[in-house]
Amino acid sequence: MTRAIELEALEFADVILPGDLVCWGQAAAEPLPLTARLMAQRGRLGGFSAFIGIGLGDTPDPAYTDRVRFSSFCGTGTNRRLAAAGALDILPVHYSDLPALLASRVDVLLLQVAEHPDGGRFSLSCACDYIAPLVRAARVVICEVNRQAPFTSAEIAAADIDVLVATDRALPEQARAVPTAAEQAIGAHVASLIRDGATLQFGLGAVPDCVAGLLKHHRDLGLHTGILSDGAVGLIEAGAVTNALKPIHRGVTVAGTLLGSRALLDFAHLNRAIALEPVSVTHSHALIAQMPAFTAINSALEVDLSGQANTETVGGRYVGTIGGALDFLRGARASAGGLPIIALPSTVEAKGERRSRITARLSGPATIGRADAAIIVTEHGIADLRPLTLAERAEALIAIADPAFRDDLRERARSGA
Repeated sequence: MTRAIELEALEFADVILPGDLVCWGQAAAEPLPLTARLMAQRGRLGGFSAFIGIGLGDTPDPAYTDRVRFSSFCGTGTNRRLAAAGALDILPVHYSDLPALLASRVDVLLLQVAEHPDGGRFSLSCACDYIAPLVRAARVVICEVNRQAPFTSAEIAAADIDVLVATDRALPEQARAVPTAAEQAIGAHVASLIRDGATLQFGLGAVPDCVAGLLKHHRDLGLHTGILSDGAVGLIEAGAVTNALKPIHRGVTVAGTLLGSRALLDFAHLNRAIALEPVSVTHSHALIAQMPAFTAINSALEVDLSGQANTETVGGRYVGTIGGALDFLRGARASAGGLPIIALPSTVEAKGERRSRITARLSGPATIGRADAAIIVTEHGIADLRPLTLAERAEALIAIADPAFRDDLRERARSGA
C-alpha cells in the first residue's frame, strides 16, 4: 500500500541497507528533492552504491563519494565532475542491455512522477527508458509526485509505489547549444541525405538540432528515438513529422526520454501523439529494422581511417558513452533504405591545440567497430564507408578531414603508423 509522507519525514535509513544499489531517473526525470535528501543523510547510512544516468543537477558531486559509490553508463552532463575526479565507475554496456543488468541488482528506486489532472493515475513523466523495468524489480520504490512534471504515456501503477512525497518545483532544462559554422555545415550535409517518409533517430548535441531545422519542408517523416529534443518537436509542430508511414506506432512519435526546454516538457504533457517507451521498444533492432528508411544520426569523439569510432573517452577521461549508438546504427543498416550516420566536426581544440578528429589511430576504445562502419559526415563532406575496402575507407575519410591534416593522414596511412 502506498504511504504518503512529507519530504521532511523521509528517513532513508529506514529503507536503505548497507551495500544496497539505489537507482533513479536521469536528466529532468531525476527526483532532485529525494536525491538531495539522500545525499544529506548519507552519513547515517552504511556505504551504498548509486547508479545514475545523464546528470543535470548537483547530485554527481565528488564530495558525496565518502559514502556513495557512483556508477553510470555515461560521463555526460554533470557526471563529468565525478569522472574528472576519478570517482565515476562506468558500466560499459550497450544501452539496450541496461534494463536487464540493473533489474538483477537494483534494491531501491527513486522516481519523479506526475499525477493525472483527474487524479488517481501516475506517470513516469520525463523518462521511461531503462527505469520502467526496474519498478517491479526494486525492493522499495519511492516517488516524488511533482505538480510541474508533465504527464506522459509512461504510466506506473499506484500499487507499485511504496512511498509518495508531494512537491511543486520547476524541472531542470537542457540548454540548446548555439551551433558553430562547422556544425551547421554538417547539418546541411546530413539533411541532404534524408528523404520524405524516412523514420529518424536523433542523438545528443547541436548537429541533430541543425538537421531538424533543415527538414521542416519534408513530408511524412517518422520519429523513433531514445531522446526527444526541442529540435524534433520543431519538426512535429512544422507538420513534417506525421509518423504516417511507420508500420508500428503509426501516427505516434516514440521516445524513451525527454531532454530539452520547458517548452518541450509542456508539449509532451497529455500529448497522445507522443509515446514514451522502455528501451526494449526504443532500441529494439527488430522494430527499428521494420521502420522505413530508418535514419540514425549520432556522433563520435573521433573516427579512425578504418571506420572505427570512439564515443567514450578523451585524454583518458570518460566524457561520453557507449549508449545506444550501435543499437541504432545496426537497426538502420537492417532497415530498407536505412542510413547509419555518424556526424562530427573534423577538428577539436584541446589544450590550445587544434587536432583532427579523423585520425590514423583512435586514442580511446573502438566503441563502434569497423564491421559496423557507417556514413561519416564532417563539415567537409560525406563518406559512406559501408561498401568500401580498408584502403578505400582511408581515402574517403581523408577527403573529409580538415585540409590541414590530410597530408599527415595520407603519410600515416601509407606507413601504417
